[in-house]
Order: sequence, then structure tokens, then C-alpha cells
Amino acid sequence: MKTPEEYFLEKNFLPENQGAELTEAEQAFLRKYLGHGDGADAQAALPHPARVQAAPGFSAPARAADTADEPDEPDLMGRLMTESSIQLVAFTLGGQEFTVPIDTVQEVIKYVTPTKLPAAPSFISGIVNLRGRVTPLIMTGKLMGIPGGEADCRFIVVCRRKGLQVGLLIETVKTMYRAQQKEIDWGVESHLGGNVEFVAGLLKAEGERLVGILSVDRIVDKVLKG
Repeated sequence: MKTPEEYFLEKNFLPENQGAELTEAEQAFLRKYLGHGDGADAQAALPHPARVQAAPGFSAPARAADTADEPDEPDLMGRLMTESSIQLVAFTLGGQEFTVPIDTVQEVIKYVTPTKLPAAPSFISGIVNLRGRVTPLIMTGKLMGIPGGEADCRFIVVCRRKGLQVGLLIETVKTMYRAQQKEIDWGVESHLGGNVEFVAGLLKAEGERLVGILSVDRIVDKVLKG
């Protein structure tokens, strides 16, 4: 299996269209938190493009990909639940390990300082303009109720779902799993009770450890609802 570094070095995910039209989700985000959502006013509300650096071994794409308003696969998690195996990117938060499906990940970059949004909830650190796309940065640990702060986060896992690109603030990138379905429990309520808002499943890693699989769709929904 490829290492995370090899995987991201070979893939080209991101649009480079600095003048690309905003998606409906991007417009909704800007309306909610900046008071702008349409036309030139919305574009003008964006911060200057961020200067980013890929995480060690993670290379930014060299060519343009499809535009960010290309329709997402509507039931990604439903498909992942039926596949014989899935790939997951693992990272740490407060010493705990979590994963996200590789299908949602655009790239991994070093931390960049966002533009603060006074009207945003506490789990949104701010916003960056990443290659022309509206990209809220999410304090993933705070969203999950994990102690620690933004100062501990050195990397950003850039994900995209439902027309919105989000950056998950993390401490370290750990590894990449190719997990068999028999190693995944999608009925997480039986293990975690009701506190599973952003956890879609549990990976039985190395036989015993249970590692949460986060739902980027649910995180995007939370961001847009505030």
C-alpha cells in the first residue's frame, strides 16, 4: 500500500481557477459570516490567496483539476460502507487518533494563519483563500470536545464535500490505512452512545484499538448551520 506521502505526491486534486465562480455553499458561508454572498461583493470579501506549503512529503498538485462546483457524489458514505476496502488518512488530536476517508481529502498543508470571522462560532478558527476557494479552518479538536487548542495544530487536512472546501486543523499526520470492511464498525452508537455527531464509523486498528472515522459531510453541515 502507498504511504500518505506517495499517495499525495501522485494525485492532482485542486482547482487553480482563481477567478472561478463561487459555489452555492461558498456563497451561503460568506452570507452567513461576512454578510456577502453574491457577485463581486462576495469575491471582494475573500482574503488574499494564502501562501501555503505542503506537509513534508505531501506535494501540492501541479495541474488544474475540475472546478470545485462539480457535483459531489451524493451518498459517499453509503458507497464506502459497501466496498470491500477503503483508504483512510489518519491523524492525531490531543493524543487521540482519528481518520477521514481519502475520497474527501484534497491535500495536507502546513498551518497557515486564517482571517478571523467575528460572527463565526468558536470551532471555526477563521477563513483562508486557498487557490481561489473559500476555505474555513475548523478547530477539529474543539468540535470533537478534545482538550487542546489551535497552537497545538501544525497541519491542515484540506477536504471538500457539498461544494465547500474546509481545512481540518490537526496536530500530526500519522499514517494511511487500507481497511477491510470487517475491520470497520459503522454502528458506532453501540460503542459511543449519543456523542457521535461527527463520527461515521470505528476502525479496529491493529486488532484492538478503535479509531474514529469522521464524516466530512456532517462537519460541512455544521459549518453552514453555525
